[in-house]
Amino acid sequence: MKTESYSKGIVSLVFLLIAMASVIAFADESAEKTLADVRLDQGAFNPSDGQTLDLSYTLAESTQVEIRIFDPDGGLIRTLADDAAQAAGRVQHTWDGRDDSGKIVPDEAYTFVVETADGAVYDPDTFSGGEVDDLTDVGFDASGTVSYKLPAPARVLIRLGIHNGPMYCTLVDWKPRPAGKVNEYWDGFDRDQLVRLQDQEDFSALVTYATLPEATVITYGNRDETYREYKLGRGQGRPRKPERPRAPDAERRFRPDFLVPPAWAHAPRVTLTLPDFPRTDAVPKVKRTLSVRIDVAQEDKPRLIADQFEVLLFVDSRFFAEAERGYLPLNWKWELQQFPPGEHILTVNVSSFKGQVGVASRKILLEQ
Repeated sequence: MKTESYSKGIVSLVFLLIAMASVIAFADESAEKTLADVRLDQGAFNPSDGQTLDLSYTLAESTQVEIRIFDPDGGLIRTLADDAAQAAGRVQHTWDGRDDSGKIVPDEAYTFVVETADGAVYDPDTFSGGEVDDLTDVGFDASGTVSYKLPAPARVLIRLGIHNGPMYCTLVDWKPRPAGKVNEYWDGFDRDQLVRLQDQEDFSALVTYATLPEATVITYGNRDETYREYKLGRGQGRPRKPERPRAPDAERRFRPDFLVPPAWAHAPRVTLTLPDFPRTDAVPKVKRTLSVRIDVAQEDKPRLIADQFEVLLFVDSRFFAEAERGYLPLNWKWELQQFPPGEHILTVNVSSFKGQVGVASRKILLEQ
């Protein structure tokens, strides 16, 4: 297996370990003494199964405390404590995984921010998370399990394709995963079930991660509402997390502001249709030319066009043509004289300039 990097500005693991061990920077010394040792009792939990999460911290003196939970795009999910009077010592709060409306939150990663009346602020986004790196020690076994090990909780991207050829499948699209060994299921095929990638000599895999901030928990088990549905629906217009400057050492480290898309986004869903052959369950028999129509799901168009994009075309895993486009759909007449008779696979990658890639493939039978 070969591993190819699609990301930009990769940071070494040395800086990652330094970041994980860095000391929290507060607004002033008195605030640092007031609030300390903020912890979650677990990294992931299932609110749909009645599980809960405990947040704890230490107060040097009695004060009022505000605790807010934010989604990964900075929207307020829950106010857990609002100017609540707390005595000095170890303090604990329990979250049931529900938002301010009482509904279980969608599966995602949620971050706690703690503030005290005397000015202490614990905002993990200002000093942690955002470290990006690639994993090269990735296992693929016959049972369909893709395994890898994360040094810290992180958002993960797994792309599968051909070295110097097309990307065929996004297995994991910047989803949050806990630290340690992670297993993902994959059937070994491309998105459209036309190519068994693991049988290809030049099979290539990319596993990239971006670490999550401290005091972030991953929720799972909600089958009623996706995070994307929430953000594009009832989650719109929620109060935003205040913008705060990053700690000086965090500013010097790489932050993937233009690499990792918003958590509600996903790779564009590409459609590859042959207008003369509307049936998608049959392999069309063609001779000299073929009409091709390339488009993406309507919900994905605004972001894709705003980011700008290009269309890459591959035939039998080899680069064939490209076109920078400002609009979709793309209608194209495929000239087939240069190809030998037999089966061929046309693959399209629609790639935004910010790194998201959508893929689709179709098989044809070229007759003499």
